[in-house]
Amino acid sequence: MNRFQWLAEVRLMLEHYKLYWLNFLSGMLADVLFFYAILIGLKSVTKTSLSDLDLGSLLALYGVSEFAGALWRTFALNILNESMLGTIEHLSLARGGLLTQLTVRAFVLGLNGGLYAAAVLLVLYWVSGISFQPSWWWPLGVLAFFPINLGLAFLMGSLGLLFRRVDNLFIVLNFILLPYFLSLTQWQPYMAYLPFAPGAHLVRLGLTGGEFDREIFLLALLQGLLLFGAGLWAMAYMYRLVRRRGILGRF
Repeated sequence: MNRFQWLAEVRLMLEHYKLYWLNFLSGMLADVLFFYAILIGLKSVTKTSLSDLDLGSLLALYGVSEFAGALWRTFALNILNESMLGTIEHLSLARGGLLTQLTVRAFVLGLNGGLYAAAVLLVLYWVSGISFQPSWWWPLGVLAFFPINLGLAFLMGSLGLLFRRVDNLFIVLNFILLPYFLSLTQWQPYMAYLPFAPGAHLVRLGLTGGEFDREIFLLALLQGLLLFGAGLWAMAYMYRLVRRRGILGRF
């Protein structure tokens, strides 16, 4: 693996935005409108005014959900697209093999997902007037959340290697994770041991002026390393399985 592989993936990402800018803007508009739909729904269900809701925490956790979804959906869809185009075999023959190529792509897509989530948050901050009070340590929260997000992307990507079309599973997982993340606005101590919760909570604290919690940070890193390792193992196992069955390049 060398810097040219990383630069090639970054260039591919930039070309994607250049060619499909309308799709990118449409997706961002959909995410902005979806957040407003959530606010209207919460106001209707709870019978409270928006001023009574913790909008800063809600927006921060919505950004966490966008970051997570942008990575695992895009990574698995990349595997699907490579299979449809018949180029996934080319990746397996590239330097380092398929797993190396997909790992580089996952890290670049993770950067892309973080930038996309930040763009959505900036647009919502501008149009809604919801204010943040970021603490100096907020990048540590994002750093702690990144490994577990990558692990989820590898798990979904491993399913994509074998089953190829897992689009409906994305929808199910998305509708599970979104309310799950938003529920963390009502933080309780036991939530520290739930999956994804420590990292998401740290991001929320970092963006809303909270204090740094070292124990939550260590828990988030531990969860992230465990799921990241599980995701890498799943990718390696599925890769061996599809090669043994002879279905790596067949769609």
